[in-house]
Amino acid sequence: MDSLLYSLNVVTPIFLLVIIGYLLRHMNIMSGSFAEEGAKMTFKLALPLSTFRSICNSDITQTFHAKLVITTLSGIIGMFLILCLIVPRIIKSRPQAATVVQAVFRSNFLILGVPMARNMFGEEGLGPTTLLLAFAIPAFNVLAIIAFTVITNSDSNGVLWLRIRNTVIEVLKNPLFCGAVLGIIFSLFQIRLPSVLDKAVSDIASMATPLALLTMGAQFNIQKFKSDIKISLSASFCRLILFPCLIIGVGILLGFRGPELGALFVLFSAPTAVSSYVMSKNMGGDGDLASQIILVTTFFSMITITLGIYLLKMFALI
Repeated sequence: MDSLLYSLNVVTPIFLLVIIGYLLRHMNIMSGSFAEEGAKMTFKLALPLSTFRSICNSDITQTFHAKLVITTLSGIIGMFLILCLIVPRIIKSRPQAATVVQAVFRSNFLILGVPMARNMFGEEGLGPTTLLLAFAIPAFNVLAIIAFTVITNSDSNGVLWLRIRNTVIEVLKNPLFCGAVLGIIFSLFQIRLPSVLDKAVSDIASMATPLALLTMGAQFNIQKFKSDIKISLSASFCRLILFPCLIIGVGILLGFRGPELGALFVLFSAPTAVSSYVMSKNMGGDGDLASQIILVTTFFSMITITLGIYLLKMFALI
């Protein structure tokens, strides 16, 4: 029951903010142009600062666990490669294919990771989760950029090395990647911002999720939702059930238990990241489809996360 109540407390505000954004748009309080500009500001400023703060506040040097990091990155990259090989063969629309690839491998770990770990293990069990933040978030961002750059341009006749160069350039200039790299540098060298600047950065970073959800709701298209529901449900199945079962199973076989296995569970069982909507809108993907998958995975994660926690606890694995 505690797990169910916790899941409800986590996901309900997400739905409420999307609904509020939708109502604001249809009550003419929020214009379409404001929603577009808000999504851009989230992508270029709020989310990069949120990523930066999440990583720089974690102490990588004190909590580093090579086996856990390698397992996590292998799982993320493995998911990414499998999806890139299969999804474009099934979904012919390149923007939709890239959007589905990102939505399945990119979880809402940035927002849910620490709160869920604290709920399961208390403050003393946060180490593995904060460690994985420093590696998973940059990996999500880099692979998402690659997915959109490569998949959406896969029909082009450009020379291979030019496409590789363009992909590298897209990665390096992406605001989310820059925020992640700066966060890692600050964490490794224990650099702290002056209190005044840190407060400003914190205030802007705290806007990232609410603003992304409000603009997503303002641009939500119900008719498009109905037409793409099969794709959304299929992507949600892979995000919440298929890949989590595979990767958590591997984690158990590798001997992870307690907070370490809990960190893996939170990372790979969380719903699709809210930031995937902003990335899709700004990198040539299908923003409507991204918002659908976020909503569907968020709703069903109440069931899958609760069931997952129950089973792991029942078998004394966490």
